[in-house]
Amino acid sequence: MKGKKSRHKKVEDTMQEHQEEPTVAADSVLKPIGDVTIFEAAQFHQDLCSLHQQEGPLELDLSEIDRMDSSGVQIVVAATRSGRLTVKGYSSQIRDRFEQIGFAQFLSTGHSAA
Repeated sequence: MKGKKSRHKKVEDTMQEHQEEPTVAADSVLKPIGDVTIFEAAQFHQDLCSLHQQEGPLELDLSEIDRMDSSGVQIVVAATRSGRLTVKGYSSQIRDRFEQIGFAQFLSTGHSAA
């Protein structure tokens, strides 16, 4: 895994998407891209830990996630327990995955990508 570039980014250049919620700073948003499976779990966990170093409310934007397995769900659930992280932009497939595992209550209502 050495030299593998992170496919997760903090959203700083897409402020238009978050203008309706000015309380979440751009550097307090994590927007992973592609898959969040067992193969990406370590990097995803590290990126979320880095995000939690920020002050104030945090946001996890899942709008560019293609697949998420149970390891990704568990990491998201653990991250939301701080009470500071809001999960947004998730697809119906991601919501289904959370429901299948019994963790749908950890997703914010009304923040899916449809």
